[in-house]
Amino acid sequence: MATKKSAPKKKRSPKKRKPKVKLDNKKVMAVAAIMIFVCAVILSLTFIVSAPETKTSSTQKKNRTAVEKQAKPEQKKKPAVAKTDSKPAAKSEKSQPVKTESQKKPEPKPEAKRPLEKSEVKTQPKNDAALQPKKTERTEPKAAPKIEKKTESKVQPKAETKPAETSSRFSIPQSRNNARLCFIIDDGGQKTANLRKYTTLPFPIAVAVLPQLGATKECARIVVADRKELMLHQPMQAQNLKMNPGPGAILPDMSLREVYATVSKNLSELGPHVKGFNNHEGSLITCDLNMMGAVLDAAADNKVYFVDSRTSKDTMAPFAALERDMKILEREVFIDDIIDRAEMLKQIMRGIDIANKKGKVIMIGHVDKSAQILPALLSEMYPELKAKGYRLVFPSQLL
Repeated sequence: MATKKSAPKKKRSPKKRKPKVKLDNKKVMAVAAIMIFVCAVILSLTFIVSAPETKTSSTQKKNRTAVEKQAKPEQKKKPAVAKTDSKPAAKSEKSQPVKTESQKKPEPKPEAKRPLEKSEVKTQPKNDAALQPKKTERTEPKAAPKIEKKTESKVQPKAETKPAETSSRFSIPQSRNNARLCFIIDDGGQKTANLRKYTTLPFPIAVAVLPQLGATKECARIVVADRKELMLHQPMQAQNLKMNPGPGAILPDMSLREVYATVSKNLSELGPHVKGFNNHEGSLITCDLNMMGAVLDAAADNKVYFVDSRTSKDTMAPFAALERDMKILEREVFIDDIIDRAEMLKQIMRGIDIANKKGKVIMIGHVDKSAQILPALLSEMYPELKAKGYRLVFPSQLL
């Protein structure tokens, strides 16, 4: 059977589809215009809102820069102030040197910052007038501390003398009436151990040596060798008869010739360098006018002086001296009745007051009794006594 061939189908051209919604061009343009307007409004609002922030930030930046500029000139002005202060200081330092010291004390820091000024000077234009005051500012404060060091070195040797300390230590008054101080140390001759503590003192002093003892001659030799004044310490009987005055004493039952002979013998034992004598105890003998007359006759014939130790207030020695037109000396102070430094100093100060009133004073101590205190005390007082104008003398210099 014959098959029928199918005829080829004709391709249809695609038909244009019509949109379901029809757009109106006018409306689209209106909507677009509205959208553009809204966007423009939004942009303008955002610009307006962001604009003050930028302005404030810019103003803040300006303020910060202004503050920094203000801070920087203040730092620069400080050295400028120092320059203005230093310029009048440099001119007035010749007339007012005190101001340089006052400027150094409150401004230790600018001195440390001065090396920074050198860089500033290099950058500045070369002006001789501007550079010269800066050089004077640098040289003047360097010269000032050198002057202070010299003054300090000069003050130190003056402080070594220490007159204020000695015066405050003993409170010795200034001497009056050409005051002379005389110290006699009794009871030498018993031993030599403590004698050198007195004979080595750096001022005149007298030592009275007891006669007819084991160390009498040796003690007399030491006194003369150390250039102190040698005296005889003549023993005499006290009113208390139980007290033994020792060998070579004047006793109440002696005749006047025996009294004269005893004194002369004891003086000769000490040698030719003896200058005078005083009584050891002797309150009974010194109250006897005749016996004291014989004692003074022996002193006159041997060409020595007599010092009344005044062991009794009723002593007749001054009356016996008047009868012979003879000058004698008298003790005013016993230093060491009480062995205590404060009490001994008190007695010495009492003697100083007497010397300022009468012009002289004789003070008596004892070799062994006060050897641990009196020599050191006298040695400590001597520089001030000398500085205050007192003269320390031998008894022979008071006649």
